[in-house]
Amino acid sequence: MRPEALPSLPETPGVYLWKRGEEVLYVGKAKNLKARVRSYFHAEGKARRIAEEATDLELIATRDEVEALLLEANLIKAHRPPFNVLLKDDKHYPFLKLTQEPFPTLLVVRRVEPDGAKYFGPFPEAGALRRIKALIDRLFPLRKNSGYPMKRRRHPCLNYSMGRCLAPCAGLADPQAYREVVRQVEAVLEGRVEWVLEALEAKMREAARALHFERAAEIRDQMEALKAFFSTSQQAFDPELRDLDFLGFARAGALAVVQLYQVRSGRILGRISRVVEMEEASDEEILWAFLRGHYLEASPLPPLVLLPFPVEEEEALEALLRRRAGRKVEVRVPQRGEKKRLLELAEKNARLALETELKALEKRGDHPALKALQEILGLAQRPFRIEGYDISHLQGQARVASLVVFEGGRPKKAEYRRMRLRAGNDDYEALEEAVHRRFTGSLKEMPLPDLLLIDGGLGQVRAARKGLERARLDLPLVGLAKREEALVLEDGRTLRLPLTHPALALLIHIRDEAHQNGLRYHQKKREEAAFRFLEGIPGLGPTRKKLLLERYGGLSALREAPLEELARLPGMNLKVALAIKEALRGDEPARA
Repeated sequence: MRPEALPSLPETPGVYLWKRGEEVLYVGKAKNLKARVRSYFHAEGKARRIAEEATDLELIATRDEVEALLLEANLIKAHRPPFNVLLKDDKHYPFLKLTQEPFPTLLVVRRVEPDGAKYFGPFPEAGALRRIKALIDRLFPLRKNSGYPMKRRRHPCLNYSMGRCLAPCAGLADPQAYREVVRQVEAVLEGRVEWVLEALEAKMREAARALHFERAAEIRDQMEALKAFFSTSQQAFDPELRDLDFLGFARAGALAVVQLYQVRSGRILGRISRVVEMEEASDEEILWAFLRGHYLEASPLPPLVLLPFPVEEEEALEALLRRRAGRKVEVRVPQRGEKKRLLELAEKNARLALETELKALEKRGDHPALKALQEILGLAQRPFRIEGYDISHLQGQARVASLVVFEGGRPKKAEYRRMRLRAGNDDYEALEEAVHRRFTGSLKEMPLPDLLLIDGGLGQVRAARKGLERARLDLPLVGLAKREEALVLEDGRTLRLPLTHPALALLIHIRDEAHQNGLRYHQKKREEAAFRFLEGIPGLGPTRKKLLLERYGGLSALREAPLEELARLPGMNLKVALAIKEALRGDEPARA
C-alpha cells in the first residue's frame, strides 16, 4: 500500500487494521492513529513488510487508549492476524466463578464470560484450585449441587444436614445470612484471610457468650483450617512483599517463554507460563501480547506489577489495570533490591522452561532452526539429520577429518567419527577425500544426511561437492565461514544472519562440535607421543607422567617450564626434574 492511498488519519486514539483484500494482516492500537500509521512507511523489518503487503487500511476511533486496548484484543482474537503475536498454546488456566444470582454458587470454569459473575484467577496450578475449592466447600455453606441457575428442590440435600449448605434451593436460607457467607468467600478468594479470621473470631466469642459451645467449636475448627491452608499449602516467600505479580522472559531465536508469578499475602501462589513462536516480533511485542491477554481476564488484580523490561504501552496497561481494579495499580521495572532479585529468579526459571521446550521440539524433529534452514536454503524437506565436517592437523602433519551428526537439532555423539587422511597439505583435497570415503568406505552404511555442513568457505564447499560427485550422490550442502559466521552457498552467494537466529546458532554449534571432535583426536595423539618420549626417563613412573601431562598438556609446554617449578610439583624432586630437562635438551637437535 502506498502512503498516498491512505484514508484520512485522525490524531485520536483508536485501532487500525492492515488488510489484504478481506484478510486482516495485522491489528494494532495507537494513542495517535495518524502518527502510528505513518510510522510504518519509515520503518524497517516487519512493519515495512506489513505496509507493503497491505492493500487496505481500516480505522476505528475510540474515546481513549484503554478502550483501544480492549478493542485491539477482541479483534486479534476474532481475526488471528498472521503478523500479530499469538500465544502458541491455547490452554486456558482455570478460574473460580461466583455466579451472579440471589444465592450464588462457586464453579470451576475455563473461560471468563461477560455475564456479571465474579471471577477469581487464573489459577496456575489445577491442584491448588481443587484444594481451595474443597476448603471453601467444607467451611462455607454455599449451595453446591442445585445447579446453575439454581433449581428449586422440595427437600434439602445431605449438605444441609451436615451444616455445609443453607439450602436456598429448598427456601430455607436467610438471604442476609447467605450474603454474609458470600462476602467471606469473596474475601478468602481475594487473599483477605485476616479479615475473615477476625469476623469468625467475633462470631465464635459471641456463640461462647450465648453458651452455644458446639457452634463456637465449629467456628474454631473453621479458623484452624483456614490458618493451616494459608500457612502451609502455599509456598511461603516474604511477608513484606504482600500482593504483586512479577514476570520472567527468555528467548532463543523465534521461540520465547513468558512467565508470570502471583504473590498474594507474601506467598507465591503459582506460575503462569506461555510459549510464543514468531520470528520477526520484538521482545517488547511478545511481552505486551502476554500482558494484554492475561490482564484482560485476571482477577483480583494486585497493586503492583513488576516487568522484566519497559514496554511502550506501560501507561495504557496501568490505566487498564486501574479501571478493572477500581484503585491504583503500579507497573514498574525495578532496578535494585529484593524486587530486582525476584525478576532475576523469574528470568532464570523462564530460561529453564525455554530449554525444556527446545528439547521437546528437538525430540519431535521440530527444532525451530530446522524449519528456518529449510526456508533459507530452499530445501525440499526439513533437514532432520545434519552432518558436520572439519579438517584439522597437528602442526601441518597428520591431517584428520572430523565428522559429527545431529538429528532433530541434537548431537548424536554415538555416530561421531574421525578419519586419518592420505591427502597431504591441501585442505581441499583432504575434504574431498573425507566426503568421498564417508559415502563409499566403512561408513557408507550410516543413514544419508539431509544436509552437509562444511567448515569453511566456497573452496571447501566445492571440494565437498567433488567428493559427493565421486560417490555418485547429490545431497544438499552449505558452508560456514568462520570469520564472518556467514552461510556460503555453492553458487558463491553468502547469507548473513543475526547471531541470535536459530538456524545460524545451530550451524555454529555443529561446526564447533566438529572442530572439538578433531581437536580431541589431536590431543590424544599428542599425549601418546609425550608418553612414549617420557618412557625412558629414570624415576618417572605412570603417576608422575600423568601429573606432568595434566599440568602441561604436551612436550612444548613441558620444555618451557622452569626447573624449579618442575621440582616443586607434588611427588616430584630435583633429581627427576633434572633428568626430564636433560632428556628434553637431547631431543631438541633431532626436532630441529
